[in-house]
Amino acid sequence: MAKIEDLIAQIPDERLRKGIAAEVKALKKSKKFGLVFEEHLPETVRLPRLPVKPGDLVALKWESGNQLWRVKSIKKGIATCDRAVEGYSEAKDANREFAVSDLVVVLNFGDPIYPALVPVDRVERGGSDKPWHVLINADNFHALQLLLYCYEGKVDVIYIDPPYNSGARDWKYNNDYVDKTDSFRHSKWLSMMKKRLLLAKRLLSKDGVLVITIDENEVHHLCCLLEGIFSGEVLQQATIVINPKGVTQGRFSRVEEFAVYLFRPGAMPAGKADDLLTPEPDEGFEAVGGREPRWKGLLRSGTNARREDRENMFFPILIDEAKKKIVGVGEPLLEGEPVLGKKVKGFAAAWPVRTNGQWGNWGVGHITLRTLIDQGYVSLGEFDDERKTWAISYLSQQLREQIEGGILEIIGRDPVTNVVKVRYAEVADRRIKTVWKRSRHDAGAYGSAMLKDLLERTEAFSFPKSLYAVEDAILPLVRTKKRAVILDFFAGSGTTCHATCLMNWRDGGSRISISVTNNEVSAEQAAKLAASGHFPGDEPYESAGVANAVAWPRIKAAITGVAGSGKSLGGSYLGCDENGVGRDFAMGFAENIEHFRLDFLDPDEVARGNAFQAILPILWMMAGCQGPREDFKGSQPWFIPKHSPFAVLIKEREFRAFRVRLSDRKDIGWVFLVTDSEENFSLMRRTLGSKVECVQLYKSYLENFRLNTPEALGQVEAS
Repeated sequence: MAKIEDLIAQIPDERLRKGIAAEVKALKKSKKFGLVFEEHLPETVRLPRLPVKPGDLVALKWESGNQLWRVKSIKKGIATCDRAVEGYSEAKDANREFAVSDLVVVLNFGDPIYPALVPVDRVERGGSDKPWHVLINADNFHALQLLLYCYEGKVDVIYIDPPYNSGARDWKYNNDYVDKTDSFRHSKWLSMMKKRLLLAKRLLSKDGVLVITIDENEVHHLCCLLEGIFSGEVLQQATIVINPKGVTQGRFSRVEEFAVYLFRPGAMPAGKADDLLTPEPDEGFEAVGGREPRWKGLLRSGTNARREDRENMFFPILIDEAKKKIVGVGEPLLEGEPVLGKKVKGFAAAWPVRTNGQWGNWGVGHITLRTLIDQGYVSLGEFDDERKTWAISYLSQQLREQIEGGILEIIGRDPVTNVVKVRYAEVADRRIKTVWKRSRHDAGAYGSAMLKDLLERTEAFSFPKSLYAVEDAILPLVRTKKRAVILDFFAGSGTTCHATCLMNWRDGGSRISISVTNNEVSAEQAAKLAASGHFPGDEPYESAGVANAVAWPRIKAAITGVAGSGKSLGGSYLGCDENGVGRDFAMGFAENIEHFRLDFLDPDEVARGNAFQAILPILWMMAGCQGPREDFKGSQPWFIPKHSPFAVLIKEREFRAFRVRLSDRKDIGWVFLVTDSEENFSLMRRTLGSKVECVQLYKSYLENFRLNTPEALGQVEAS
């Protein structure tokens, strides 16, 4: 448009120039620049546990897609319905009758919701000092609305691994799998992501970071979308090698995925000695602390180690015995037999002799070896009486690259032999690079294989992340925040929670992981279950879903160190804790976690105060997930859990006695006051003082979720 305005400015007629400029200005208000997609696409969610009532929007359980009906009446288990399409009045789709048991309630995204958390299971191994992680089985859009009530502006890191939209039928939109034949698949994906990212934006703290892993199918669209939602904030991208073997896709073999980072103002990653690209130290050494590396033996071992395997690598190395110094290299001996102990060019000669006495070959060619000797990268060892030759070692290519990258430093040279002295540089804060190449990021070895060991079955989940890739993606963001809140609302197999437990063990942190995953099954599983008459909400379907069959068993096994069969896990984690101590899988972690299912409440029940038990876990989460969650029993005038830092006044008239009870609990940080009177709430809040956070029930709860309408979400986007 800038070129048009330049041309307009050249119009000599002032009246015409102003008229055209005004029209262009109006056009610019309606014209979209940057990423354009079909944002009007609707999105719905099916809620199989809600009872079907007259007026509800419903669908037939076995029908895919978004074919919806409106219930007019119900009589003797039969629902009379009309097609829920505006302006649709064909007689064939009016007054259709269906068995209520064949219907499922459908909500449009943006309809007011009143969520509750239903406890499913828990693991307690961290004691009272450790906060609790949370796993929520839910559609993540509704879970994000719930989390806004608890954590708006308080989440330190959001790490998500959304569907990559590769056309592989691995995600649903409006109860239908999206595949490569869907011409609107990019628009559907962007519409789905935009709704969730607008809510995620409100959850991030002022110095929070959003991390999204993605592949080439949507990475460019995603970056444009993020630039629109998070205008003016810092966006960076890292390339991670996750499959060194590669996956052939057309012309090239893909080995990478991308991690897109969105930094809020003030957010800075805290680096470490490993920049995730410079070649790693040899196995068993850390790139800190000034420790010496292990030089590599020059005599080749393993395969191709005989003289005849690599004849050009069979040559003498010339040694000055008096100075114990390597002085040169002879030419390869392609024919004949050398005589051990015979001098070459006036110097003693070292030949490649294997431990069995046979001729071998050197690991480096004679021309390259001359260069390495001049650089001081080759060292003479002791004479071996059995082999009648010398031990010789050198700095491998990996170690030489570490010198170039600054991980290894040359601290001196031997004045006689010129051999370098090297050690690992004492680097506490090395900037992480934007290309990551680490063997521990292999999604096969440390993703699929690890998940198989944890769940004791194969093909439990497609393409789980490497545990260490997730750890490396998040740790720089929370290294100095040992009580950080980490959210993953595309939690899948639960890798983020597992990685959080691992980070806590390494440095003694108390970070909280909140994981949200739905309970979908694969397209193949869904077809088999439907053929058997089982749909979402039915026990066979729910027990096979990703939340119940993958995420929870995986996290539970990781924390307890025991698989579902009762067998102790084998293997151990890579790396050590801050004291240099390793950890076996069987040891588990000193962590606590609770598993919930998201359910929905009748707002009238909430307003009447009949849903306290159902929303109590939400209040527990608001208070920081501290202490074992306790249930409320009986009809007491207040509820003050023994181990959690919150209290609830249920009967307003008992405020004075309630306040006295609070005086015995100096740890209370949150107080929930049940009252319909704004005036009384303000008075009680002033009386309690500013040391506690006061919340009015049930007004705040009802208003929070009633406000999550399309209009409210539009206001969020506009802001």
